[in-house]
Amino acid sequence: MAKQTPEPKVVLVTGAARGIGHAVAASFAADGHSVLGLDLLAEQEPTIGGSFELRACDVADEQQVSAAVNECAAKQGRIDVVANIAGVVVVGPLDTLTWKDYRRAVDVNLGGIFLVCKYALPVMKTRRSGVIVNAGSVSAHVGQIDHTLYGATKAGILALTRALAWEVAPFGIRVVSVSPGSVDTEMLREDCRLESARTGRGFEEIKGEREAEQAFRRWAAPEEIASVVRFVASDGASYITGSDVLVDCGWTSK
Repeated sequence: MAKQTPEPKVVLVTGAARGIGHAVAASFAADGHSVLGLDLLAEQEPTIGGSFELRACDVADEQQVSAAVNECAAKQGRIDVVANIAGVVVVGPLDTLTWKDYRRAVDVNLGGIFLVCKYALPVMKTRRSGVIVNAGSVSAHVGQIDHTLYGATKAGILALTRALAWEVAPFGIRVVSVSPGSVDTEMLREDCRLESARTGRGFEEIKGEREAEQAFRRWAAPEEIASVVRFVASDGASYITGSDVLVDCGWTSK
């Protein structure tokens, strides 16, 4: 009997212009799935083959999220997978951070997931199927100096994932989070540059310390995280929901 080709899915990816989000979008598109990417940096459209569209969207803006998700649903007739990857890193000693820093971190990292899920779920519920994958972080599991605010938002994402998984299970929808360790993205490099500027230490020294936190003494490539996102969103992970999948190269196992 000939092996059946899986039906192409409609996939919504936030933060798709670069980094992990770009790798996730590219991975789905390369396998023939229809991918809508949402990102503030839509003018910097990445080269991705297949059925891929990148739309400008601030995930912390309810009107923009509602319009983008509803347009996707109307055009495609369904949303099978949501990959909430968009996020910002706000770091520094807590007493140096501002209320504006707090609002930005919470509104983007946690609020963005809330809004995308809010508008995608009615579509998924109608079809009684779907998968939501939320980007957590090792920072939700370990204490990191100057990462109090960032870690708090990522811990909130893990709590949201667990609760939402039970809420939507009767509709056949799975909700999973994936928590990377250090990944070689522009976001992490900028984090290191900011620490370098604050402390007067060299970028390479700080990068080396971050790499040493990983058992293999290197940062992950975005594609390594994307492959895990692809797995938990696949039918092969059909019994996984409410879980956080750590991809931290042993960091939390010490």
